[in-house]
Amino acid sequence: MKRRLIWVTMVLGVSAIFLFLYLYPQLVRNTKYDLQLGHTPNPEFARINDHSDHFVNNAGLIAMAIYPDKKESLRQAQLYVTKRGDREVLQVQKERETADLAAFEMRLKNLKWEPGEYTLYFKRGLEIQMKLDFTLE
Repeated sequence: MKRRLIWVTMVLGVSAIFLFLYLYPQLVRNTKYDLQLGHTPNPEFARINDHSDHFVNNAGLIAMAIYPDKKESLRQAQLYVTKRGDREVLQVQKERETADLAAFEMRLKNLKWEPGEYTLYFKRGLEIQMKLDFTLE
């Protein structure tokens, strides 16, 4: 009985180590593009801590395009903002992608904008990768 308990404990321990070493890196790996908007960037990871799509327009916003760990190709990327339904670009920032690029930011000049609905675009090359509609009150 004691041998069986030791055997089961060893099998469970080895299984736990395998799961941690094999699955954990797969779970924490960033595999897709993302677009976030908020006030506070995370100092350790490529993300915005207070990501949202609705803001009181009393402080500057930060837009962040987040890249997967493995990139398809390297291109010229850009973030830009328009009033929703309008083609006029209110602000744009371009970035040359590199193999080690995890994210790039654009500090919005939203304090100069009127309350309303806006769209943030993340474009790579000629294709819009993502867009995010947001509201300023």
